[in-house]
Amino acid sequence: MGRHSSYLPVIAFHLICAPIRASMGQEKAEPASPLRFAPAKVLPQFDEMPAQLQPTSRRSGNYLPTIWDYDVLESLLNDKAHDHARNQEVEKMLEDDIRKIMRGLQDDHSALLSLIDDIQKLGMSYRFEEEIFEGLERLYASKKRNGEDDLHVTALCFRILRQHGFPVSPDEEFGRFIDHEGKFLSSICNDIRGMLTMYEASYYGFEGEDLLDEANAFARKHLINLKNKVEDRELADQIDVALELPMHHRLPIHVAKHTFRKYNGNASLHELARLNFELSELIWWRHLDLQNRLGFSRDRIVEIFHAAYVIASTTDFSDGRKALAKTIYLVCFIDDLYDVYGSLEELRLFTKAIDRWDVNDIDELPGYMRTIFLALCKTSDEMAQEVLKKTGFNCLSHIKEGWRDLCKAFMVEAEWYFNKEVPTFKDFLDNGWRSIGSITCINVIYFYLHNEFTQASLDGLNNLHDAIRYSCILARVVNDLGTEQNEQQRGDAAKSIKSYVHEKGVSIKDARKHMKGVIKGNWKMYNKAAYNGAPPFSRAFLELVLNFTRSNIFWYGNGDGLVNHYDQIIGDLINMLGCNPEG
Repeated sequence: MGRHSSYLPVIAFHLICAPIRASMGQEKAEPASPLRFAPAKVLPQFDEMPAQLQPTSRRSGNYLPTIWDYDVLESLLNDKAHDHARNQEVEKMLEDDIRKIMRGLQDDHSALLSLIDDIQKLGMSYRFEEEIFEGLERLYASKKRNGEDDLHVTALCFRILRQHGFPVSPDEEFGRFIDHEGKFLSSICNDIRGMLTMYEASYYGFEGEDLLDEANAFARKHLINLKNKVEDRELADQIDVALELPMHHRLPIHVAKHTFRKYNGNASLHELARLNFELSELIWWRHLDLQNRLGFSRDRIVEIFHAAYVIASTTDFSDGRKALAKTIYLVCFIDDLYDVYGSLEELRLFTKAIDRWDVNDIDELPGYMRTIFLALCKTSDEMAQEVLKKTGFNCLSHIKEGWRDLCKAFMVEAEWYFNKEVPTFKDFLDNGWRSIGSITCINVIYFYLHNEFTQASLDGLNNLHDAIRYSCILARVVNDLGTEQNEQQRGDAAKSIKSYVHEKGVSIKDARKHMKGVIKGNWKMYNKAAYNGAPPFSRAFLELVLNFTRSNIFWYGNGDGLVNHYDQIIGDLINMLGCNPEG
């Protein structure tokens, strides 16, 4: 676990006692631990606010206090930064070893595919982008790339080539496994590894690729029937994980950790993967200090840091990850402003102020809103300066536009709430994929990811390319499925489920079923936008865009994780701090 494993008993104690102590309000001295119980925050006074704007009451999100001690966390992360610096020379040697291996597999397509798959699943493809693309180009040009009648190799080849944008047809790749009646051959039913690989590949389908839908249903049926009969426990575990959630829908960092635990292949790759889990960021949020100064929003800074980490976990993206964490933090804070705390007139003023973006023209804002506005301007300016210094490109106008778009979308929902309107499902979704916040974050990470920006990619960013749009729709609907109960208890504005129930006159159960169909359809549309043809963005950027959807599946797939689901999230954070990829 590493030298910080002594914190685990204290962490376990806090987790068990959290509900009891929160309800009793006990204050006791504790040993140093990353977890703590924050005192209740005092809401701000309505200073310098015109009398006609002072609301008679404020809603509350009833958010639980944070359980983290930020002083201890900062100490732990500082230690990690020193460890990472010492490992860089070793990492370079290991990378060179793996490149030599890849060059030696030019004519062994099956082994090359397997190595590329391992590299990707261990979260290290960013280190070998050039070698992977060159290897796949040679493999794609080969007429014998599919391993004849080997279902595993065929499915693996199809998935990896499609992931990297090569034009591959399911009918051509899987046609040899179809009989004269158009059904899958019964002879492949007992090829468990092949069936599992085909099942994972089926999730990369485009709309209209019916064969992949059939492959999905066929493989899933037989994997369910066979999983308890598999003697190879490692393979059985892979089946369980895939049936729970396919790899395409999982966060890469979680795929990497699961793969690492079971990996027994190349020693250099294994050691590089171990080092790849090290963290190097320092905690930054105290410079903003909005929680202590205002107090009405969720105090979930550590969880937000975790969200930024799982979205962009590669070790070469440290500055971008910190910028992303700051952006998510501000998105959550402003979301709570619109959803929970602000009055209608205040929110109208704030939205206009964001649209003008003039720090000299905020006198009409309530004092607490000026604090938020100035923090947003300061953070955006700092990010733009960092990008300008690195690339020579001034991206401030793009960052501003992301915030304008988000606040206008929040304002639409606030108007619906205060006017007691329930939008149609279409009207909600047309606005909701913008109000989810992903666009604002995507605007930021795009400029941190690249050193040069093509006009085509800037146009795709500004015009919200289909890959961005479908990813945001997926994130929106997944989020609504998880948060619907908590938001309705707080009395928030109608989201997708309530809109559909109100419009169609159906039950919540039927509405949730419909949302799952919307999710399935939008996955196919995202796949086509991202993997078909030549999108204007890099593969690395498209992967980050998709990770916003995957992170919503992680956070909200089993309820509102950002509010009250801590078990797996806290386990992840503890393992991150202890540098334990096997956790």
